[in-house]
Amino acid sequence: MPLTIKKPIVFFDLETTGVDPFNDRIVQIGCIRIETNGSKTEKEWLINPGIPIPAAVSQIHGITDDMVKDSPHLGDIAQELRDMFFSVDLGGYNAKNFDIPLLVQEFFRIGLTLNIEDIKIVDPMKIFQIKEPRTLTAAYKKFCNKELDNAHNAMADIRATLAVLEAQIDHYEDVPNTIEDIHEFCFPTDPDAYDAEGKLRYIDGHLTINFGKNKGRTLQELALTDPTYLEWIIKGSFSDIVKKAVRQVLGFKA
Repeated sequence: MPLTIKKPIVFFDLETTGVDPFNDRIVQIGCIRIETNGSKTEKEWLINPGIPIPAAVSQIHGITDDMVKDSPHLGDIAQELRDMFFSVDLGGYNAKNFDIPLLVQEFFRIGLTLNIEDIKIVDPMKIFQIKEPRTLTAAYKKFCNKELDNAHNAMADIRATLAVLEAQIDHYEDVPNTIEDIHEFCFPTDPDAYDAEGKLRYIDGHLTINFGKNKGRTLQELALTDPTYLEWIIKGSFSDIVKKAVRQVLGFKA
């Protein structure tokens, strides 16, 4: 069934330097704009983000620093972006939680203001979540073909959880049945992670911040240019292993 629209809508996807919608940068924009008469226009940009693209991220979307070094910065195409994204509704997969907040933040950096209050958002992921919920009750119905009685009673819930797990192992050929292998299936090991939470990672052999405004910067660099940020980590609610690494870089007694 075709969409019924009252004003143009742009479905778009962003590839970025990471998953932080407030601090990472755009490296690719893909758009399909649908007009009220049903006509469609596709547009794609490769963007120089102005910061390094982490190697681990390049492995996911295939875009490297070398590929975007001669591409325009976002501000260079501000007018094109205005023409595409203003006075339209927006759509995309997980757009409300990621792509739109990141786009708004990036627009702000180049002097464009996207008024979200005037925009209708279409998100197929949200429809998927509504129509096929991932609650324990829904999982018990799907995998065990039973209704979960007394949901949110701790014992009823954990009995259902174990039943769902056993049914999943039977249902999916690639889900293992040993605890070690299930753990690795659910939480794949990051060979470059320094700590269990992934706050620090090794990139090209250098211990690097993996969150927030300084994501992608090495501890050594920050020790020289922004030591107060590292001191904030030491005083903050971070794990002892992270604080120890930061103390060592700052020359404190570990």
